[in-house]
Amino acid sequence: MNSTKDRKHIPGPRSLFGRYMNLLRFYRNPFTYSRWLHDEYGKIVALGQEDNPSYVFAFGSEYNQQILTDPDLFQISSSLLKIPEESILGKMFYNNLILMTGEKHKKHRRLMQPAFHRQQIASYCSDMVQLTHQLGDHWETKGQIELNHEMKKLTQRIAVKTLFGLYNEEELDEMGGYIHKMTKSMLWVTLAPINIPGTPYYQAVQCTRQLDTKIRAMITRKQSEANATDVLASLIQARDEDGTQLSDEELVGHAFTLYVAGHETTANALTWSIFLLSQHPDILKNLLEELDGILNGSDPSLENLSSLSLLDGVIKESLRLLPPAGIGVRITSKSCELGGYMIPKGTNIFFNQMITHRLPDLYEEPDRFKPERWDSIKRSPYEYLPFSAGQHMCIGWNFATQEMKVVLAILLQRFRFAVIPGSKISPNMMMRPIHGMPMKLVPQDGQFHKVSVRGTINLYIDL
Repeated sequence: MNSTKDRKHIPGPRSLFGRYMNLLRFYRNPFTYSRWLHDEYGKIVALGQEDNPSYVFAFGSEYNQQILTDPDLFQISSSLLKIPEESILGKMFYNNLILMTGEKHKKHRRLMQPAFHRQQIASYCSDMVQLTHQLGDHWETKGQIELNHEMKKLTQRIAVKTLFGLYNEEELDEMGGYIHKMTKSMLWVTLAPINIPGTPYYQAVQCTRQLDTKIRAMITRKQSEANATDVLASLIQARDEDGTQLSDEELVGHAFTLYVAGHETTANALTWSIFLLSQHPDILKNLLEELDGILNGSDPSLENLSSLSLLDGVIKESLRLLPPAGIGVRITSKSCELGGYMIPKGTNIFFNQMITHRLPDLYEEPDRFKPERWDSIKRSPYEYLPFSAGQHMCIGWNFATQEMKVVLAILLQRFRFAVIPGSKISPNMMMRPIHGMPMKLVPQDGQFHKVSVRGTINLYIDL
């Protein structure tokens, strides 16, 4: 096989300014541009027509499986992180499952897995119920909310409570505040790690020191607690077969990553689920009947959550249409073949959950919100992958699914959500609604109706 010839003939768009102009188009409109690439050029697409394309898109379940089951060849890259590894920020950032590979990743995932076993997650249910009701009580005097902001506030509290076992509201908000300040300027931190007073990096370092001190103090306290059931306590107690355990440094890094990775993605998923239901009155009516029939106004429990089949379908369908992580990227560790083409070492390979979830041969009427489809279909982990797949599949996917069920079951029984007519609704690459999600809020009265909205959401979903 002539690899040079094959590289030249990977189909893809041309541009007078080369691949970087195409890459800019992708970053400006990642999902619509990805769909155009797939529809126009097929399953394997290169940006630019150079001999050695740096950016290749691979669409479909076959390539998802090839990429996600060979992490040694298709590696997670931390090249965008410019943070020095030995700095306090670096130690917190690099000690996480997302960036770990090989035996280190396997060992750490094995140690962390007990904290996310189904039985352990079940113990978090009452915290999720309590904190959701607290938010609902706060809403009683409000007529309008920005839903995404409110969902972030809720999932942040649930993450802090279940992760660190904090009960005091002041402590909950203090811990959340540290992490929020630290992550708010993350782009500048990664691009310009300049540790001078006044810079975002310097401010992040100060927050990190406070957070590091706080988490280490919790670790010390929890080491002497016999009955703690939070995630951090479970990580502290974890032992490998040879007696190995996570160091304090590793515990701090994992705790930070679980918080950051967990709360915003779940907040976005909840936001889109409520939005989609508000725009599909018949489905929402049927869901409320299911909730009334099984819960009858009571709080959800692990037992009755498993009986809510339509709620399960709503969540699956929302995650199909608007997955919290809609696009992934890996980098090739050596030259390889993909789809009949030779791909050079160091190539960025993009795989795309959004496109996979919209393939007509996998999903009939793929742009429609049809929760009932999940009563009759079953898809492989590479055909349906809202939490990714393979060795780096999100370790907290079961936790997130339970959280979504609890929150929706409670809030939908208490309130009717209605999008403000004419709102501009546009998700970004991380599935956050760029302009927010303004919602009218009234006690649940069953008076459901759809409204017209603007924005790119109309390109993604047939409303």
